[in-house]
Amino acid sequence: MIGNTLSEFIDDILTMGGPEKEFLFRGKKYMLQCQKYEADPSLTELVIFECFGDENYVFRCHGRGFRECFEQFEKATIFDGMTIYDAESEIEVLFG
Repeated sequence: MIGNTLSEFIDDILTMGGPEKEFLFRGKKYMLQCQKYEADPSLTELVIFECFGDENYVFRCHGRGFRECFEQFEKATIFDGMTIYDAESEIEVLFG
């Protein structure tokens, strides 16, 4: 991973209260956001969408906190069939 280590990327999501992250993967720019879920403020929402394209959601989950959302994210094969752990060498963090 360029711009963050994988540990920094994960720690930011889990400890900084849901930061935004912009990153590149295989030439496409993505945005990751964590926030309270508007429909149910007791839940946290983690969303990843592709920027400057159709802005389609690539991944969206809801959980009782950042850790629960992250556990869903780390299992998701959203990086061309790979998890964050498999794809991290091809990710460049631009912001966050």
